[in-house]
Amino acid sequence: MNKLSVILFFIVTIGASQTFEEVSEIIYNKCTTCHRPGEAGPMNFTNYQEVAGFANMIEEVTETNYMPPWPPDPTYSNLLDERFLTEDEKQTISNWVQNGTPQGDPLQEAEIPTFTDGSSIGDPDIVFEMTESYLIEGNNYDDYRVFVFPTNFEEDTYISSIEFRPDNREMVHHAIIMADVSGEGAILDSEDPGYGYESYGGFGLSVPPSEYVFLGGYAPGMNPIVWSGNLGMKIPAGADILCQIHYAPSSMDEWDQSSINVFLKNAEEVEREVQMKMWVEFDWMIPAGDPNYVIERCLDFDDSFWQEDCSLPESWSVLGFLPHSHLLGKSWEVFAETPDGQIVPFIKIPDWDFNWQGFYYSDYMLHVPAGSTIKGIATYDNSEDNPLNPNSPPQNMNWGELTTDEMFFCPIYYLPYEEGDENIYLGSQESTVLNEESTIQNVHIYPTPATEYIDVMFK
Repeated sequence: MNKLSVILFFIVTIGASQTFEEVSEIIYNKCTTCHRPGEAGPMNFTNYQEVAGFANMIEEVTETNYMPPWPPDPTYSNLLDERFLTEDEKQTISNWVQNGTPQGDPLQEAEIPTFTDGSSIGDPDIVFEMTESYLIEGNNYDDYRVFVFPTNFEEDTYISSIEFRPDNREMVHHAIIMADVSGEGAILDSEDPGYGYESYGGFGLSVPPSEYVFLGGYAPGMNPIVWSGNLGMKIPAGADILCQIHYAPSSMDEWDQSSINVFLKNAEEVEREVQMKMWVEFDWMIPAGDPNYVIERCLDFDDSFWQEDCSLPESWSVLGFLPHSHLLGKSWEVFAETPDGQIVPFIKIPDWDFNWQGFYYSDYMLHVPAGSTIKGIATYDNSEDNPLNPNSPPQNMNWGELTTDEMFFCPIYYLPYEEGDENIYLGSQESTVLNEESTIQNVHIYPTPATEYIDVMFK
């Protein structure tokens, strides 16, 4: 047998031995979060029979990177809850499908992660549920509705997390949550004849978005952040929780009665209150017909929206970010440039998809020194070749809150920097701090053989 024959024999043998034992670990940890009863996925992947029944489809959507949905570039920065598949994982699935989806030994299959009913992160302390079902009219239009939840908190209340739980998962496109200390939301609710009040894009308040107390949000497949250790967020005394839900267009009447889970935290535990800077830019216009229009802005700190001073006045530890565009969106990149010219990468989304967006969190706190500049670069396609362009023929596009308008919008979670923040991991229930004495086990190096750069993953 010559050398080439040996290599081909080895490849065929490896492929033929691929069973659901190896595939189950990939599916259960990267797909079942959404593909299980009561969640966003349209079919369930909780056992061999369910997965094998959709094997050909799974092979196709994973090979094309359509699933699992993960728009950020995994080579640009490291984020929590990354759902992308490696080339080896995609090949494992393909080998299994091409060899007839053999089950192998059921006792050797991976265990399905433990999921909590009614929550993805645990038992909440408070549940705010819509007091009645809301009718989503089947008129094929987007429906943006704000619902008001009085907290009746008599004092400032700290939380470790807030979790939106959609009732009608097919209709809820996304949701954003804020604390309203002005009482305006309740007034708008009382003035609207229906349940809640209509507000496209934002909350319809007189205060600018830069002054919102933004608490969190929801998009399909997105897990809420849990602020562990001495971190927490504050809901001010007397505040109402406002939840704006974007219901997708439908040709049939639908109903929804979603809820919000609140996870409390003792005030004594919270030594550092998570802050948010609402980054909103209005001074731009996307010309009609331009297939590659670039908006590049830096985060200003005098709220003038004219970038009079983009230098960070203090050192930050950046925790999370939400780059946001609408149907003309094509790509995003957000990063910081330090005074000495170093780049701190936040997130890069090469192929923007309005249907798959969410709030993203860094795996470790990102140190951004004072004097740095935080920059955002968003690209838009306002040409007739963009199948999602809401205008035919294309028209000049400005800021607006309708889906058929456009946005340059990027809230950022942060803390004033403290020495050692860059070693604090944000992904566990209890903050993990790396130091010189830390012992790391189960180290995985990718790629192998190593090239100029390697990724080191550990558990």
